[in-house]
Amino acid sequence: MPMKSLPLFFVSFLGLAAIATQAASQEQAGTQSPEPGQAEAIDAQREEVARARRTFSGFRLDLEEKQEVYRALRALGYASEDLDVPAFLLRKSTILAVTEFQRTIGAVATGFLTKDQIEALRGAATRSNPEAQDPVQKARLAFETQNLSCQDQRVVYRALFARGHTTRRTAFPDFLSDEYVIAGVTEFQKGIGEEATGYLTRKQVKSLQADAGKSYLWEHRTCDPDMMLFPLNKWIAAGFAESDKQVVFDKLHSDGFVTGNKLFSSYSDQDNKIAAGLFQASIGAEQTGYLTSKQADGILHGWLLPSPKERWIALAVPGEQKKQLYRALLDLGHLKDVIPIVDFTFNKDLIRAVRRYQDASSFPTTGYLTRSQVDLLLAHEIKPVPADKEQAKKRWSNPVMSRRYADYSERELTILYQALYNKGFFLEETVNTDLTHPELVKRIRKYQESIVANPTGYLSHLQIVGLLADHGNSLSPEQIKKRSTGLLGKKTLQVQPSARSDWEKLAFSLVEKQKIYRALYHLGLAKTPEMITDFSYRMNLIEVVRAYQEQNGFEATGFLTSEQAGKLLSIKAPLLPSEQQEAFLSVFGRAAVLGFFRDLGKQEFGISNPITTIAMRLQNRFELTAHGYITPELFEKAKTVPLQVIRDTRRPQTLYFDAEELPLVKDWGLWRSKDASACETSTYSIHEDGFTGSAVPAGVALKRNTDGKDTPFKITVRLRNWKPASIASLRVGGRSYLFKEAFGRTMLVGPDGYRLRNHQRNYAELIKSAVLASGFEIAYETEFGSKAFVSFSALGLAKQIRALSDTC
Repeated sequence: MPMKSLPLFFVSFLGLAAIATQAASQEQAGTQSPEPGQAEAIDAQREEVARARRTFSGFRLDLEEKQEVYRALRALGYASEDLDVPAFLLRKSTILAVTEFQRTIGAVATGFLTKDQIEALRGAATRSNPEAQDPVQKARLAFETQNLSCQDQRVVYRALFARGHTTRRTAFPDFLSDEYVIAGVTEFQKGIGEEATGYLTRKQVKSLQADAGKSYLWEHRTCDPDMMLFPLNKWIAAGFAESDKQVVFDKLHSDGFVTGNKLFSSYSDQDNKIAAGLFQASIGAEQTGYLTSKQADGILHGWLLPSPKERWIALAVPGEQKKQLYRALLDLGHLKDVIPIVDFTFNKDLIRAVRRYQDASSFPTTGYLTRSQVDLLLAHEIKPVPADKEQAKKRWSNPVMSRRYADYSERELTILYQALYNKGFFLEETVNTDLTHPELVKRIRKYQESIVANPTGYLSHLQIVGLLADHGNSLSPEQIKKRSTGLLGKKTLQVQPSARSDWEKLAFSLVEKQKIYRALYHLGLAKTPEMITDFSYRMNLIEVVRAYQEQNGFEATGFLTSEQAGKLLSIKAPLLPSEQQEAFLSVFGRAAVLGFFRDLGKQEFGISNPITTIAMRLQNRFELTAHGYITPELFEKAKTVPLQVIRDTRRPQTLYFDAEELPLVKDWGLWRSKDASACETSTYSIHEDGFTGSAVPAGVALKRNTDGKDTPFKITVRLRNWKPASIASLRVGGRSYLFKEAFGRTMLVGPDGYRLRNHQRNYAELIKSAVLASGFEIAYETEFGSKAFVSFSALGLAKQIRALSDTC
């Protein structure tokens, strides 16, 4: 009987590796390929057949599984009978069907299926049964049968990238299992109004191939994603430049995988092998110590680097070391509570503590420790626990929080109490070393507020060391009584008219009053971040002055004397948050900054107003003082949150009112005014690099008026937060065109910023270059001082220009 050819989808499912393995087994067993006409003879040795029968019997397939396997044999043409209960052990026709199947795939023909063969047939049964498949499975199977080559897949992916459906640069797109690529395909299918399965049809593949354009440099790799980059010449053979190798290891170094400070000349160097192995462990790959072509490509373009959380998990820090890390963070004052926990992966308190530590140490605030940070914390010297019998017998008001003071002797706790007593924060002369007592916790908070520290109520190691080194001078009972009134704040304020009169006679200027208020705010006494200068009648400001006087041992009148005002004026206090905001807005532009925070608020919290609420929520997130004003510090922190660009429904960019939308061609829309006096074709950017401070994409529009005389088209560029009067550069077809915005219009200019004399010819060359290219890029400077690069697709531009000419 002639051998049947297997359907393509079945061969791909079984896999060439499995067939090769089975063929090797056949060769080792000494079996020969059957001659035509010998299909009814089982050509394996009798003992081997008996062993295969016993093995198959041991699988104990249920009825449904047997039916699946038999259905596949029928679908592939090896069995013809319609059996409700297939008998694989006893029925001759079924055994012969299995035999023929095994011969076809090059396996030993025993007549009884192996486990791998059963799994392959069950998979084929599902694929061959349309009723058992959902639309996604059908689409996946149809895509597999297209059998696209490596280069074909790169061309298709290039078109998706150019259209903006993907932003990842990769030479190894995986259309079958990579969720990112499947999401890009899904977005493309939704955009053209077809069923969004995530797998391309033949028609869609051809359409994308036709629009792909020229290849990108990052595509130039060999087609073997698993090619091991060892020895060194393999990097060049795989399509990488010499500089690419250095960039790959620089990125591994910055992510904490490379422990050295440079890339060694030999890739076989042990440090480099360890780095590659650690990286492979973090992404769940085989730890060979040598990168593959796909891994190097992923590192080079940033899409395969693990997240901070994945890197922390890959470190596999032992439990005992996690306890040491916890104690170090506690000792450094980055933990507010002292409940012993070591879940650094998911516990929110520990993640926040790590962020505080990273921020204080000028590391990126990811919330997850790197290897170098772990080593630094493990090296932190924690004060040893003394053998103190009195401490051991002590009964604490809060036994859990007492852990904060467990490393200090009774004598040291006594000195701590006396130091805070001498500074006027503890009021009782009798020493109480139970620093977890609720009343003492309240007063410790007051002390922490006075030194501008986090008011937890429990002293950190650094605060304890400072107090032990500086006991302070003892205060008189009268001073302690006055300070007690200020700390407890329970006395009713009584205004002395003579004190007010004396204050007003000093006649301080507005600028001096502003400096005094800044000093009071800086000392933590004034709580309002807006400027207040009415020291004569503003009651809450009078209370602030009285608190200052009580804290410094002066008579608490609520009105400053010349001496007291002089001391406050000598303090070099920073601007108030409200003043910092105004100064900041004047530098970068109110509209640009507020627009950025509105977009960020909409993305992170679902609100775009009020700005103060958005600022306070961000300040709480970044562990900053939550006053609701935008400061340079908050702005720098906020910039670390990736702002997602929203490419929503297309709108015209120059025809704002009464515009009629005409058919869309690929990435370019077309609009016509109601009175048919003007038409526009425009597009959004498909990718942004650099900080633009806007969730709105950049745009380019070509406009034509029916009465146009000078030039048939006018180019308008909409760049988000474009710095006024600055020159932007548009690069297309190997040439750069300079332009700037003036009086609401975009003009082509020379390097000096003046309009070109031959601007009409330059306009024509620019449009011609854009039509011939698959895309173009614009580089410009934002109002924030950052460099931004926005990419546009030119797919569909040629057709829309023709339509533009025909319509207007």
